Amino acid sequence: MLETHKLNENGFNEVAQFKGKLSTAINEALNLLPEGREKSIFKTKIEEAAFFGTKAIASKPGNFSEIVTY
Repeated sequence: MLETHKLNENGFNEVAQFKGKLSTAINEALNLLPEGREKSIFKTKIEEAAFFGTKAIASKPGNFSEIVTY
C-alpha cells in the first residue's frame, strides 16, 4: 500500500518543469492576495496540490527506476 517511486532522470526533469511552472503561477497569485486566513489556506492547498502533482508524475510509467514498497 505504501510505495515510493524512485525518480529516474526523465522523472526529475518532469518534476522540475512542473514545479517551476507552478511556482511562477503561485507567486503571481500570492502577490494578489491580502494577508489573512484565506491566503494561508490557499498556501496549504497549493502545497497539497503540488505534492499530489509530483506524486502523479513520479508514478507515471517511464519516470521511475524502482518502486519501494513498505
